Amino acid sequence: MKASFRSVSARACLFFLLGSACLAPHPSRATTLTIGVSDMGPLLSAAPNGQPDGVLGNLLSEIARREGWTLKTELCEWQDCLRRLREGKLDLLPAVSLTSDRAALFDFHQTPVLQTWTRIYVRKGENIHAIQDLNGLRLAALAGSVEYGYLETMLPGLGVRPRLVPVDSLIQGFQLAQAGRADAVASDFFYGNATAAQYGLAATPIIFLPSGIYYAAPKGRNADVLRAIERHLGAWKADSDSVYYRILTRWDNAKMRPADAAAQPGYGPEVLAAAVLAALAALAYAAYVRCRARREGRRLRTAGHRLAVVLDHIDDLICIEDGDRRCRYANRPFREFSGLPAAPPAAALDPRQAPGPVRADGIAAADLAALKRGETLVAQERRPSARTGRVHTFRSVKMPLYDPAGATDMYCTILTDITARMRAEELARHNAFHDPLTGLPNRLLLLDRLERTLLDARLEGGCGAVLVLDLDGFKKLNDSRSHAIGDQVLKEVARRLMEHTLEQDTVSRISGDEFMVLLTRLDADPDAGARQALKIAERLRRVLASTPLEPGEQACVFTASIGLTLLHAGGASAGDAIREADLAMQRAKQLGGNRTVFYDHTLQTEFEQRLWMEKDLTLALNTSQLAMHIQPQYARDGRVTGAELLARWTHPEHGPVSPGLFVPLAEESSLINHLTYWSLDVACRALLNLQDLDEIYPVSVNISPKVLMDPGFGEAVRGLLKRTGAPGNRMIFEITEGVWIQDVEATARRMRELNRLGIRFSIDDFGTGYSNLSCLMRLPIFELKIDQSLIRNLPDDPDSIAIARLILAMAGQLDFWVVAEGVEDEPQAAFLAQHGCDAMQGYLLARPMPIDVWIGSVRQRRGRLR
Repeated sequence: MKASFRSVSARACLFFLLGSACLAPHPSRATTLTIGVSDMGPLLSAAPNGQPDGVLGNLLSEIARREGWTLKTELCEWQDCLRRLREGKLDLLPAVSLTSDRAALFDFHQTPVLQTWTRIYVRKGENIHAIQDLNGLRLAALAGSVEYGYLETMLPGLGVRPRLVPVDSLIQGFQLAQAGRADAVASDFFYGNATAAQYGLAATPIIFLPSGIYYAAPKGRNADVLRAIERHLGAWKADSDSVYYRILTRWDNAKMRPADAAAQPGYGPEVLAAAVLAALAALAYAAYVRCRARREGRRLRTAGHRLAVVLDHIDDLICIEDGDRRCRYANRPFREFSGLPAAPPAAALDPRQAPGPVRADGIAAADLAALKRGETLVAQERRPSARTGRVHTFRSVKMPLYDPAGATDMYCTILTDITARMRAEELARHNAFHDPLTGLPNRLLLLDRLERTLLDARLEGGCGAVLVLDLDGFKKLNDSRSHAIGDQVLKEVARRLMEHTLEQDTVSRISGDEFMVLLTRLDADPDAGARQALKIAERLRRVLASTPLEPGEQACVFTASIGLTLLHAGGASAGDAIREADLAMQRAKQLGGNRTVFYDHTLQTEFEQRLWMEKDLTLALNTSQLAMHIQPQYARDGRVTGAELLARWTHPEHGPVSPGLFVPLAEESSLINHLTYWSLDVACRALLNLQDLDEIYPVSVNISPKVLMDPGFGEAVRGLLKRTGAPGNRMIFEITEGVWIQDVEATARRMRELNRLGIRFSIDDFGTGYSNLSCLMRLPIFELKIDQSLIRNLPDDPDSIAIARLILAMAGQLDFWVVAEGVEDEPQAAFLAQHGCDAMQGYLLARPMPIDVWIGSVRQRRGRLR
């Protein structure tokens, strides 16, 4: 009997039976879960109240009770259950074995609920003892199940070809076997042992395909449900007094209770129990083979050869060693990896023909004592390849093999190469915390380090700083020269930032062209630390701007806007620190870019002001809060030659809000469109009212460059003039000099389109912007308005005098009408009149007033004249 157990056929069968379970991702949570239930005896069934019953049903109900889920049961045959799960009509399906094909279709938790195996059941008295006895028999198996796939694909490789009879349920399979319409039925151990006697069937020694049982969910759904199941299973299986073991005991007493010994991640007690039963089956098979050796010898040798071929073509490395650590069997992957001599398959399966005293080093000397005590060792280990020299990482399982007397005389090592998986996991961990383009830490990693820096500052009184850095004009580069060029620029920026910061600092790419730098170990004194941080920020700014970047064939220079805030013991939280640095960076952008701005509390006040202003300005549209005022313009002889419309906002809580605050805010959002069209509508009505009073001077309206270049603006103005009947030739659009910077030809085309409606154009704030003479001559300009900043210092400032004279002389040569705004005293007015200014506007002459007040004064003056 001992010799027959040593037949390597039995051992090889045992190793071939061992498998490992795959892990799956997690889908999304549901409050009410629809559960598919097939009748699987003690494993799974439906209780009279409609709730899931059996081991899997009771466990799920207990988890649902603790999680607050509602379970809705739908009875279905197994194939129909799988189809419904795949179509998303079920939220969860118990009793699903995990395979690579199913992992692609469904999502699973990680820890198997139970470890089961498949057994063959036949009518009592049938002489079926070995897997070869199934050849030519009608074998019923659950269609679509793991067992069916195994029987269909693996048995022919061993020379065994049963006639498979697919059934929709295990009950149907047992009924066919009872009625003689099937010779045998394949069933999982739990269901078969509980059901076989009812149908007059008996279990055979044929046991195969150990596998884990899981709850499965549709792909991409119910991730939180699977996570909750995993959490409960992990806690329960670690506690021998938990509800998990009470439920197993309730259904099948010790038959379903996993052993506590040798529990390891991925190879739980259930796997070991399955291996023990499989070993017993192999022993029985070996004894039977010995009794029939003379009759079956040739067939067994053929099967052994085929099994060796199968083992040589699996990925795992398998080795059997004796008590002296001499190799008695090694499959081809093990031999190639370890550099062992090749052996023909038949010899490799026969210990009498094994390669003698060759050491395979499958089992370390330190492990041998534990194996001799009957322990199973599961670990992770690294081994170099004898062929390539590269080190691989393996999950190793080492276990003793027992003879019929219970003694251990052989030891098996199974190595699963997890090198690629470990690398993938390491890459996934790296990608989770790093930017894929530059390789820099991403926002998550920076936040973690920022939190630690703040903690160190509180505990040790240190000081640090956060810099937010944004490239000026990067979007223009992306739009004009492709995103590939933009990516090269970002990589070079990242390299320069890393090169000019210290190792303990963190350079991070947050998004797009925005980077963040965390400075640590600055001087503990806040003032000294602030000076250090500002010095570093300025160095980084100069590093980017000093040397051109050369993406592609054309070099380009980039500047950066940098916001800076200090981290110290009494400072803000991580989120507040980033917000402060970002506000400072935005201020640097507003000031023209290419500068560093240190955060102070006035920035926060301005930011909060912008928030309520933007919200309340939206509410103020089309209400009495917004009103249009008018400020007349006067010629040198005192005649009114025109008027400018000026928007005014009176907030119900904050009172009058300066146009210098709310107009730029509207410019940055879509609110400027509403303000502009409202202004034009008011201007049309004002022109008609003045026309009724025989006042024929033009009215000026400020037009945003964004609105002017809107493709539909010209047609909208045409429609407004037609609808109101207002004279377009008495309307002047005031635009700023920057409007033509992007595309002077497009600006000229739009201005000429509006000229055809009679509208004239005025350049507002002239003398403070670009003032490109060649551009002025290409545009249909009627009027120049000298900015009040130049008027303010007249007639005492020599520079202001020179500029004013130059503008007036140029305007005279080009036949432009000139208006000076911001005139507030007599010396200014006298100087302008002396040098030929056509019209003046300012507090000296008239303050802005409501349009109705101005119309009333005109009406009163006209009445006096009559």
